[in-house]
Amino acid sequence: MPMATGQYLPRHVDQALARALESSPIVILDGPRAVGKTTTASRVAATSVLLPRDLPTLMVDPEAFLRALAPPVLVDEWQLVGTDLLWTIKGIVDADPMPGRFLLVGSVEPAAYGPTYPLTGRAARLVMRPMTKAELAGRGGEPTFVERVLAQDHPPLGRSSEAGFELEALARPGFPGARDLPDAQLFLDAYATIVAQRAGDEGRDASRLLRSLRVLATLTGQTVPDQRIWEAADITKVTWKNYDDLLSRVHLSAGVAAYESNRLKRLTSYPKRFLADTAMALVLSNLRIEDLRADPTLAGRFLESYVVQQLRPQADLVHRGLMHVRTGAGEHEVDALLETPSGVLAFEVKLGTRPSAAEAKQLDWLRDGLGGRFGHGYVVYTGRDCYSLSERVTALPVGLL
Repeated sequence: MPMATGQYLPRHVDQALARALESSPIVILDGPRAVGKTTTASRVAATSVLLPRDLPTLMVDPEAFLRALAPPVLVDEWQLVGTDLLWTIKGIVDADPMPGRFLLVGSVEPAAYGPTYPLTGRAARLVMRPMTKAELAGRGGEPTFVERVLAQDHPPLGRSSEAGFELEALARPGFPGARDLPDAQLFLDAYATIVAQRAGDEGRDASRLLRSLRVLATLTGQTVPDQRIWEAADITKVTWKNYDDLLSRVHLSAGVAAYESNRLKRLTSYPKRFLADTAMALVLSNLRIEDLRADPTLAGRFLESYVVQQLRPQADLVHRGLMHVRTGAGEHEVDALLETPSGVLAFEVKLGTRPSAAEAKQLDWLRDGLGGRFGHGYVVYTGRDCYSLSERVTALPVGLL
């Protein structure tokens, strides 16, 4: 049952954050703005330095000020001070490297850290993502699907999800402040506009960055070269490289890298394009749920974005990155996979209520190509039942992911 409005909803990263504070003197919590980083960090911090509010006090004597605070010390939006703050914190923890000294929260990674990175060997880094369906339902503190599978707790065949999947879920944003809004479009539009304004802060054209962001949104779930993006956005290659860097630093662009394997031939090296939040991608693409119902191919791409949004924080918790597989000519393609010590977990997303063995053929190809490196494959779909499709390939309802 969803929790009451205003009550803290457990996040997937909570336990990882607690473990990191027990083992590292500095923990960095990154992620897009407004995903709940400060709220989550405040729950485990003893004292808080909130920037820019506390900036004047901090800058009088940063080292003395920070040494006097009870740990863990939360420094919120630390990047507003710049990398000089990191060097100060380095000096403090070098003198006393006890775990859990500082918790640094930021929404924008600096464009450059200087000639060396001061926190190498001293900091653990975690990323907080837009909320998943489990988190929105108050189940973010439970073991994730990926964690359970890696512990050999596979979903039992014949199990059904509580309800079938409705396309309306794609339009529900993963930003905590927007979860109870009757219409989140204004919030998401404003969010994208503010991100684009950072282009102006860094001497770039905000309108062009917003246009590039809209192009990225329309390319959701597609594997395309950079050139297609800069041409569609009517910008130069150099401009796109700058925008791509900025969108990555604010954690809004969240592409899936291409998988590499000498067991599979003629694989593409292009990433799959995604934004961090599927609902935002819909808004920036100027699409409604009615548009998706009228175009199953389009709906399938945004469903894939939604599934990847559920998987991304699960991959973080097992210290793995999501990847995709696609041969150059497109004859073989698998939407997402994780390479784990116990084998590859692969996911193929299908819009439909009852996939057949034919929908497993791409996972069958991957299994046969990888041999013993293949762990298990899942055809993630919009129905309710969990059942076998072929050897080590299972039909999995979105609701069980």
